[in-house]
Amino acid sequence: MLTTDLKNKSSFFNSFDENLLRELTPNETSTFAGGFGLTNDTDRTQTFSTFGATVPSQRYVLQPGASNNYPGDNVLFNSSRNTYIPVLQPVNPNANYHFITQGDTTRLVGINEFRR
Repeated sequence: MLTTDLKNKSSFFNSFDENLLRELTPNETSTFAGGFGLTNDTDRTQTFSTFGATVPSQRYVLQPGASNNYPGDNVLFNSSRNTYIPVLQPVNPNANYHFITQGDTTRLVGINEFRR
C-alpha cells in the first residue's frame, strides 16, 4: 500500500525573513553565482563574448540599462559605434564593470574607474 505524507508548505513562509526575497545587487550575486558583474550604461545594445582558462567562449547580448553576472576572466567587445574595432580586455572574475560610451567609443570600465 502506498501512502503519502501531506505537509503544509505554506508554513515555510511564516518564519521566513522577507529580506531574503529582495533583489540582490550584482556584487552580492557574484558572491553566490561567481563571475563578474556587468552593467550596460550605454544607449545601445552591447554584444560581447566572455571566456577564460576553464570557461569556454560564450556570446552574450546586454540591453541598455541592464546588468548581469558572467563567467570568465576576459571580455571581447566592439569598441566603436561606426566600425568593428574589437577589444580584448582582461577582467577580475569577482569585480563589477560597466560598458560606457565616450563619443563614438565604447569602453569597459571597472567600478573604481571614473568617467571624464
